[in-house]
Amino acid sequence: MTDDAELEELKAATQRGDRNDEVDTEGPTTFTDEIVDALEAIEQGELGKTIAVRDQPIAALLATLDADGNEDKMQSVGQALEDELGREHSEAFDRSEIVRLALRVGLQAAAEETMVDLNDAVGEHARQNL
Repeated sequence: MTDDAELEELKAATQRGDRNDEVDTEGPTTFTDEIVDALEAIEQGELGKTIAVRDQPIAALLATLDADGNEDKMQSVGQALEDELGREHSEAFDRSEIVRLALRVGLQAAAEETMVDLNDAVGEHARQNL
């Protein structure tokens, strides 16, 4: 081996990278790990943090809940959703909060394991960013 080849091999073996370049020694990536990666990508601006849903009846419901005079109904719906999630009641709701809560209630009821994965990922993401 020539000196240049040895030098290049030594450089490659000792080159530093960041934590994302490290070899994964914990085994295959889990769904939770993928959610953690997606949370990081959202924080870095690589993925959008908003979602859009096309559903005419739900859009009509949300617009009606948000209309003047329906504050009590909006509050009632929001608190019912919070009750399903075991959360303390909020003082006010908007359409976005109603959708967030409803999505979580639906996932909790229909895909509980997925919500466990999500909650684990949020916790892991928070630990990584302390």
